Amino acid sequence: MITLRVTRHDRNEQLLAECMSSVIPARGEVLQLDTVEGDGSMSRPSTMWRIIAVTMHVPSIKSATPLVGEPLRVRTVEVSVLPDVSLLPALHHAAEEVLAESRM
Repeated sequence: MITLRVTRHDRNEQLLAECMSSVIPARGEVLQLDTVEGDGSMSRPSTMWRIIAVTMHVPSIKSATPLVGEPLRVRTVEVSVLPDVSLLPALHHAAEEVLAESRM
């Protein structure tokens, strides 16, 4: 398991999420960030983010062996994201359909 840290790249580098993960996302993929309650239910709508950079924190060969006796390994991966603008035309079209239906 690694610590996956998701940071918004524009504006002021805002931390959006941090959790344990067994997967490493790739640049170009879309992350769906969910806000959930303690019981697992959704508390807000999900947001979609496009990954623009992935940074793996890899210990160099000169690193000391951890005191707990584990081998050196990647512990943290940071991904930089921007709002997924590829979804905006679809969202705009859906909003127009709702407005058209309400005018009838």
